[in-house]
Amino acid sequence: MYTDERFAANGVAVDDLIARFEASTRAVETERLAELLGLAGNHDAVHSLLVRLGDRRVQQDVHVEYAVCRALVALDVMCASGETAFALRPRHLLAEDVVEMIGTLDPPLPLRYLVRRGA
Repeated sequence: MYTDERFAANGVAVDDLIARFEASTRAVETERLAELLGLAGNHDAVHSLLVRLGDRRVQQDVHVEYAVCRALVALDVMCASGETAFALRPRHLLAEDVVEMIGTLDPPLPLRYLVRRGA
């Protein structure tokens, strides 16, 4: 049913993973695909992950939210303080295209991701 880590880690068919992630409606599938996208390490997944992070359904499922945030950490878009405190990296550390993406997201990201908490 799911692809194994080697599929994503080798960068094979990342476009397919992104398409499946975007179309996913089941929490467990969305969570697993986010994990695979993080493992793939492909910058092309950033927009889809950011869009999903702003989705109310993701915000209501701590496991999916965690998986999406961890994938964005793996892609150097977010940083983590501890196990559950995630924030976007400072603007000057983000790629310019990511800064532009963040500015155009609809719905926008929750404010808690814009300010780093903890040490």
